[in-house]
Amino acid sequence: MLFGVQWYLWVLLVIVSILAIFVWIKAMSASRIRRERLKKEAEIWKKDYELRQEFKTLTLEKINSTNTNKMLSGVCMNIQIELENAPDMNEAFLKLPEEKKFVYCLEYFDEDSSKSLSTFFKNNGSPLTDFITQAIRTVGYEDILPLIETIYPMYDDNSDVSIDYTVIDKTDDKFKEIYNPNKLYELVSKYVKSNKEIFIN
Repeated sequence: MLFGVQWYLWVLLVIVSILAIFVWIKAMSASRIRRERLKKEAEIWKKDYELRQEFKTLTLEKINSTNTNKMLSGVCMNIQIELENAPDMNEAFLKLPEEKKFVYCLEYFDEDSSKSLSTFFKNNGSPLTDFITQAIRTVGYEDILPLIETIYPMYDDNSDVSIDYTVIDKTDDKFKEIYNPNKLYELVSKYVKSNKEIFIN
């Protein structure tokens, strides 16, 4: 007995104190993770809002003055605004000129393939994935085309090719070695400028 209190009550107090500290540490960690997630989401929303304001109308002057690295996301946002006003976005997408379809696909491709090539196919389906091979070929990024053609049939609902995770992993590794987003931005920027009459609204 210590200070008139049974020893086991002291042990219980120590255990409760340790548990309280553990719970507090976990709560602080969860709070930090949540703050970081909210900060990232806020940055994404801010970027989307700024793109919306800047590219809601696409003029010849805007195309000529847009930075190469911003052309893909800016033009895609302009197309996105157009699609959002349609009753059926998929149907509206299919009615777009090929040039717009390609740029729209390439924006999602660039965003998802920053994680891995297979992520693009896991995160998206028809009609986006149906046009990606042609989009990459049309803008001229031939280096990565064989890798896309290797994985695409595995995720194509109309294909009999089974998913082979060994092939996917190897293809993802190879893609990570050679994919250069800046090269894609350059190619898309040239493509938009050479087809500006399609994109101007």
